[in-house]
Amino acid sequence: MKCQVSVLLGAALLCLVVLVLQPSTVRGDRLQPKGYKQTVEKLQQFYESFEQQVSREFRRWQQQGSMTPHFRHLIAASAIGKSERAQEIRELPTAREGPLCAICRGFGGSVLEFRREGASREEVFNTTVELCTMLNLQEESICRGLIDLNIDTILYIVDNRPELSSASLCAVVFQSGACVLDDPTFTEWQVELDPNGTPVTASKAGTPQRGLNDLKIVQITDLHFDPNYRPGYNAECGAPACCRESQGVPEDPAAGAGHWGDYRNCDTPWNAVEDLLDRVAEEHADADFIYHTGDIIDHGIWETSIGYNVRSISRVVEKFRQTFGETPVYNILGNHEAHPTNVYELGEVTRPDFSTNWLYHLSADLWSQWLPQAAQQTIRLGGYYTALVSPGFRVIALNNNDCYTFNWWILFQPDALKGQLQWLHDVLLQAERAGEKVHILAHLPISSDCFSVWQREYRRILERFRDTISAQFHGHTHKDEFNVFYASESPEHAVGVAWNGGSGTSHTNVNPNYVVYYVNPETYEVTDFESYAYNLTSANMSPDERPAWFRMYSFQEEYGLSDLSPAGVDAMIQRLGTPAGRDELRRYWEYKVKLADASLATDCTEECLLNHLCEIVTNQADDLRKCQELSETFFD
Repeated sequence: MKCQVSVLLGAALLCLVVLVLQPSTVRGDRLQPKGYKQTVEKLQQFYESFEQQVSREFRRWQQQGSMTPHFRHLIAASAIGKSERAQEIRELPTAREGPLCAICRGFGGSVLEFRREGASREEVFNTTVELCTMLNLQEESICRGLIDLNIDTILYIVDNRPELSSASLCAVVFQSGACVLDDPTFTEWQVELDPNGTPVTASKAGTPQRGLNDLKIVQITDLHFDPNYRPGYNAECGAPACCRESQGVPEDPAAGAGHWGDYRNCDTPWNAVEDLLDRVAEEHADADFIYHTGDIIDHGIWETSIGYNVRSISRVVEKFRQTFGETPVYNILGNHEAHPTNVYELGEVTRPDFSTNWLYHLSADLWSQWLPQAAQQTIRLGGYYTALVSPGFRVIALNNNDCYTFNWWILFQPDALKGQLQWLHDVLLQAERAGEKVHILAHLPISSDCFSVWQREYRRILERFRDTISAQFHGHTHKDEFNVFYASESPEHAVGVAWNGGSGTSHTNVNPNYVVYYVNPETYEVTDFESYAYNLTSANMSPDERPAWFRMYSFQEEYGLSDLSPAGVDAMIQRLGTPAGRDELRRYWEYKVKLADASLATDCTEECLLNHLCEIVTNQADDLRKCQELSETFFD
């Protein structure tokens, strides 16, 4: 699942507490206004001035033991609204990019300086908790929990990267145009690419409509099982995860959690997890494979532990084993499986208490019945693997949570991200030489919160092996959506499509769903998919009955496509980017939120619809060319 706004040690400890990883219905704007570059240039000067001003007041606070009225004014003016706690950074309006970067650099920079001047762990902890609370990033108890779980990792990085600046830290975490990353340590690394690729001269065409012999693959993702979920308990608690036993029963029954889940900041009760998996087994017993694309753990990210995560992961994987029997299940890790959440070790780290090996070894053991023995090595190394499903068809399962901008280890050794990407390239090169077609599974959509340099290198790999990669499958966003990749030097040509399976959870303001793909048995391209969901409002009105699952739509039927190739889907996007395609685009948005009552009640303006269209064609943080192109035809 996804992450949101905030400001951390150094800039990280404060940042992390608002990065509470919950989906948002807020309508951001992808397009940058006129004069944006000039504004950003001026902002850089403001950041330095603001950082110096906050630093002076921060020092006085530490020396005198009390805040000056001016410092309190700076904090009050910088405090975010409660509604922004749940927003994803990439969905915030462009106008908020500058202020949030300033908060990060100003207050985060002061804490960074504080540590480097000799502050102890306890002093840094108490200071950041107080600032976190005063800046309204989260309630105090959640600030305490999040900072306590993450502070040791961040202190290690700060202590061992003396050249790391607050400017670089904030630029990596926020990854917005207003937070400029000007540090070659982060940007000057590349995957070694095989030189034998061919130039992109046209969009990639593909297999026509689905046939009777197509393979059937079910994608299940983002279950977010919460063992603490209790029907009737407070669903309006204000925390990243509500509906939990510790949060009590509200006075107003309308604020109580539903039996089958809740549209508010609540995860999935066990009965809903069981029902989803049982329905897939009952209704799609002829499925050839299951793709399970991560995020088993709930959003209680301020109070996770290794033992807690192990219990939930083991329980869910055992349910997959019992439910699907001999049907192969290809699992990958989500950002929530790690402890602390999002934190996947990278680089040459010497402390064993920071290791993610516990998760990799657990995964290797739990997934072993579905995978060849050879997959064990890379799973235990880094949580990723490849498997030859059948002659001519290979699955590559990535652990791309390492590229999440909220994985603090990127700040420690950014070029360590190259390792798994180079492995991906090398496996694809072997597949190309063997004449195999490949499906790539990755929890994070490439366009969603992955570090921009990782995005750049992935796109280079995808473009080079576009004829070998038949499909990509993602999760994380909880939305029923897709992403189209375009050639970096010839953006008029579409070279790949990635499909998103939505989520088993209803967190936040979406209905639970799963997706059934139809795949050509020779090219292994997706020829169609059907998305299945149930209406949470109706399900909770009949707690003693199983939810009424229904087929929301067939992608091919809904949009009248001759094929789902990059070329075919690009033609659809061009249509949706005109006034004549407005009704279709609105239907796309309605299906994206899975016809959830809570989202449909908010509607989506034309600007909102354009934003959702732009999200389809944007897969690198600093490349808005396709979005700008669509905006020029949108209101004709």
